[in-house]
Amino acid sequence: MEAGGRMELECTMDEQDVVVLDCGSGYLKVGFSGEDAPRAVLPTAMAATTVDESREDKGEVTDSQTQKRQLFYGEEALTQSNATVTRPVRRGEIQLGSAEKDALESIWEHTFRNVLGVDQEDLPCLLADTMPLGQASYATRQWVAEVMFEKIKVKSLAIFNTAALSLFSTGRTRGLVVESGEGITQAVPVFEGYAISHAIFKMKVAGQDVTDRVQQLLAGEHAEAAGSFRTMQALKEKVCLCAALGREGIPSDDGIEGGAADEEARSFELPDGKIIQVSQKVRTGAPEILFGGVDGEVSMQKICMDAINTVDLDFRQDLVKSIVVAGGTSMLPNLSPRLKSELTNLLPLELARTAEVVSDSQRRYAAWIGGSMFASLSTFDQVAITKQEYEDGRADPRTLVARKTF
Repeated sequence: MEAGGRMELECTMDEQDVVVLDCGSGYLKVGFSGEDAPRAVLPTAMAATTVDESREDKGEVTDSQTQKRQLFYGEEALTQSNATVTRPVRRGEIQLGSAEKDALESIWEHTFRNVLGVDQEDLPCLLADTMPLGQASYATRQWVAEVMFEKIKVKSLAIFNTAALSLFSTGRTRGLVVESGEGITQAVPVFEGYAISHAIFKMKVAGQDVTDRVQQLLAGEHAEAAGSFRTMQALKEKVCLCAALGREGIPSDDGIEGGAADEEARSFELPDGKIIQVSQKVRTGAPEILFGGVDGEVSMQKICMDAINTVDLDFRQDLVKSIVVAGGTSMLPNLSPRLKSELTNLLPLELARTAEVVSDSQRRYAAWIGGSMFASLSTFDQVAITKQEYEDGRADPRTLVARKTF
């Protein structure tokens, strides 16, 4: 039986490589189907500078014909001084302004050609997207399909919701996915592999906001240390954690500080080599904004409750049994236990008893991993838009994209 099960699984696998692309607000993750981690992770950013070639050569007189535009991507883009940096994905959404569209198209071409080193015309592509199905996402997805088929020239394209893929990466097909990346946090109920679009709730509080909060709080203690966003991001990832919930439902820092080992956990080396001790107020205070710690209006637990209360009563039990956290911000230590405590206080008793928050070790790249797994199955070909279908459906691309995105 076991051998038969293995044989059946092998029969559903497809030999063809699929490029899996997850383009987030903060980072772009890319690689090939069947692999267990992205080949490359780079900031979703492009910078443009103007180089004066005549001056570089022999100090000749400058004119417009000697000006050359130079483009930088990812980490390189963020380190350029006197450059215009464009971030084409903000708060989880592709920006459809002219500059942002040009930048994202350029980033994708760079990713295929230089990062992966492939001839994209021969390859299918799976794109992970945070936007659910619905009127608001049609224009974006239509533009994505247009670029992928007409500029990048992929063989076929499938567009999948990131939350559905994150859940798939854990081997589940139903549950509540709580995704928190750089720009957005969202609670997405997924039923049999499909995101329930009318029950998706989002908040524009995520990793970049925690980093901003780190900078604000640190400025009050170590004015000289509150440096660049990148430095604050590194500090957040090294020393920040979520406070536990005390008996009265109030965040508690009991047991966080004290001892030599803890001194190491609080230490952070600045770019100039100076080592600072980061206080408890900064370490646990910055992530508190995820749980409504600044204005109290939006919180991770509130969007979860809104999602749970929007679905049918029969489905709520399945949701709370499989609350899956995913995305870079979910890597904050103690986030899962804190979320479970918050929800236990809010859920009806019969649901609170069975609530379980799943925290997979690969959750930082959960959507990409789920995409890699799904793109390995022969089912991928059935759900992808082929180049021929795109050509035939040009007169009405909106209907085609709506019918074949998940």
